[in-house]
Amino acid sequence: MQKYDFTAFKQSVNLSQYAAGQGYELDRKKSTRSSLVMRQAATGDKIIVSKKGANWVYFSVSNDADNGTIVDFIANRTAKTLPEIGKELAAWTGGAGVLPVYALPDVQEQVYDRTRITKAFRWMKPTTAHPYLINERKIPADVLNHPRFAGRVFQDCYGNAVFPHEDGQGVCGLELKNADKGVFMRGSEKALWLGNIDPADTVLTLGEAAIDALSHFALFRPQGASYGAVSGGMKDKQFDFLMAIIGKMPKLEKIILAVDNDEGGEKIASRIETYLAGKFTGEIVRHVPEWEGMDWNEVLKMMPY
Repeated sequence: MQKYDFTAFKQSVNLSQYAAGQGYELDRKKSTRSSLVMRQAATGDKIIVSKKGANWVYFSVSNDADNGTIVDFIANRTAKTLPEIGKELAAWTGGAGVLPVYALPDVQEQVYDRTRITKAFRWMKPTTAHPYLINERKIPADVLNHPRFAGRVFQDCYGNAVFPHEDGQGVCGLELKNADKGVFMRGSEKALWLGNIDPADTVLTLGEAAIDALSHFALFRPQGASYGAVSGGMKDKQFDFLMAIIGKMPKLEKIILAVDNDEGGEKIASRIETYLAGKFTGEIVRHVPEWEGMDWNEVLKMMPY
């Protein structure tokens, strides 16, 4: 039986090019220098491709168990045996692979750089009337000025709306949003975006994204509720940050998971519920849009006002 150098394959076979050959398309708006967002239209699968050291790696947004190297990518999508995967990758490196019809950007390994983020954040100013948030996302200006959120949404020198992420030691990540952008600034580490947390509040509402959290508040205007957002799937470290916030709310009785009405929202909510079981004694409820596939910002944009 022929032996294959899988260690070499994990480094030499460009996973993004291979995925493109399997029908995955690049989402340029949400891709960065260190991570490529790709979607498969036929299946709806969404993956994030990046590099860890010299290895190409990926993870599926909708399936926490679907992650790893190019070997895992193929194994999780086909019935091929390891020798068959080796044969395919050997053929690919030998020039048999079908390259995508469009150019894919190079990928740099993600490096967290708190110093870079801190310096960049110093130049950003709080915004109370960001054109993109108000005109395109239909976030009312009074929401951005509300005591719940005042000073929690910023603008950079390029006009992007900026949502700072905090990890208990200060700002560790900067999430940039605009009509042509939806990425984290290079050097960022994802934590949680937070509104102004009030220790007297009895409810903590977590949106799937910061714009969803703002939209949820705009729709329902609840009393006694602090807001935050997880910005997509929850990483392990984010739970530490979440527990720290819960610890700062001694009167907290309920956590509302205001996630999207789709598979991704279901998985995020389930992951949070599982983690908090036995750790939080209050009530945990889900609040999703009535229509399947929608998020809270899409609901807000349907409103007549």
